[in-house]
Amino acid sequence: MGSFSSATGLVAVGRWLAKAHAYAFYVLRSTFKAVWDDGMEDWKALLFMTVAMGFAALTVTNLVSIGLEHRVLLSDEKRQFMMLWGPVYVGLTFLNHYTLMYSRKWSRFEREFQHHSKAMRICGGVAVWVSLLLLVVATLWTGSIASKLPP
Repeated sequence: MGSFSSATGLVAVGRWLAKAHAYAFYVLRSTFKAVWDDGMEDWKALLFMTVAMGFAALTVTNLVSIGLEHRVLLSDEKRQFMMLWGPVYVGLTFLNHYTLMYSRKWSRFEREFQHHSKAMRICGGVAVWVSLLLLVVATLWTGSIASKLPP
C-alpha cells in the first residue's frame, strides 16, 4: 500500500511541476502576444524559458562550486565554457520544445489558466517576470563569487 501512495505522490508532484512549467510559458507567451502580436509568441517564450532554465543550471553549478570551494564545470576560458554549456542550452531547448510546444502540450492547462481571476492573472504574471529577474541576479551574484574560486 505504501508504494501506491508514493507513486501517487510522485505523479501529483510531476503534474504540479508540469503545470508550473506550462504556466511560466503561458505568461511569457501571453505577454509577447499582447506586446507584439507577430505570431512568434511561442518561439519568444521558448527562448526565454530556455535561457531562464540555463541560468538556473548555472546558479546551481555556482552554488555547488561555492559549497565545494572550487569551481565545478566553470571554466575561465570562453571556448571551454561554450563547449560545455552550449550543449546544455541546446538540450534545454529541445526539452522545452518537446514538453511545451510539441503538440501544444502547454495548452492542456490553458483553460484553467484563463479562468483565474484578473487579480490572480496579474499577480501570476508579475511573479513570473520578477522570478526571471531574480534568477538573473542570482546567477550573476553566485557567478561573481564562484569566479574567484580556484579551478
